[in-house]
Amino acid sequence: MSNLNWHTATIEELELLQKTSINNGVFANNYSAVNSILYAKKYDSQIAIQDGWIFEKYYAGGESAYAFPHRTDGKTEGVKEALSLLVGEAKESGKPCIFRNITAEEKELLLANFTASKIEEAPDLSDYIYNQEDLAGLPGSKYSKKRNHINQFRKKYPEFRLELISPENFKTVCTLEKTWFSESSESLDLQQEAEIICAALKNYEEFALKAGMKGGILFVGQEPAAFCLSSTLSPDVTDIHFEKCLSSFARDGGYAVINNEYAKTITSKYINREEDLGIEGLRKAKRSYYPEILLPKFNVEL
Repeated sequence: MSNLNWHTATIEELELLQKTSINNGVFANNYSAVNSILYAKKYDSQIAIQDGWIFEKYYAGGESAYAFPHRTDGKTEGVKEALSLLVGEAKESGKPCIFRNITAEEKELLLANFTASKIEEAPDLSDYIYNQEDLAGLPGSKYSKKRNHINQFRKKYPEFRLELISPENFKTVCTLEKTWFSESSESLDLQQEAEIICAALKNYEEFALKAGMKGGILFVGQEPAAFCLSSTLSPDVTDIHFEKCLSSFARDGGYAVINNEYAKTITSKYINREEDLGIEGLRKAKRSYYPEILLPKFNVEL
């Protein structure tokens, strides 16, 4: 291998990135082809494609770190050579070689080939992964509170429905996002998220065709109340990228309703609702749905 040609991931590379995610059967949302493109600016991330491998690195706080490389065909032969290229690049720059947000399996592959100077778990970045049947059916006593929330919403708003996102209702999604943003703290993170949602809609048809993107809008009568966007992460996993509900409906159980209604439209075995980022309210909400898998992530410095 020669020096890697790092560049910002583009929509033209979506098909290859998605094929790589599918072939590797990934469960972790940070390997989503959609996320690699949509979040490139926010996380100052770049990719390189060489000799059948996809490489990715991030810059944060003046420090660069790598994702675990994946072969486009899903195989692991040659992983030491691929990792060695990243280790060599870091050494040439005079900086430590850091791998961020890698899974336990990837950590073991890394440690089988290199010696780590530092290993730490990143609990704020663990992925919450649920059985689709659980979120769609809310079975048993552990989901009784969720069913009660939905029943209360149904009693107050009997004329609610879920409408799948299409070019005909993009404007509705944009209006919903703007209204939700105006109700929130309007922080830089949320401003960036709003821009990312607009970028997703701008390229929606291509994301839908090549990465299985779809979404839903929850209407109460004729009034839009909430929306969500997802894509195919791998054959068994759907990744929920965004889920927003206006405060006037959220207090009556709107989030529980769109979560449940949208889960009914999903055909994959698992639903990845991504990480909690260490936000206590978000952590409590995600745990209340009883994830089948809490996928741990690790940071490793060589």
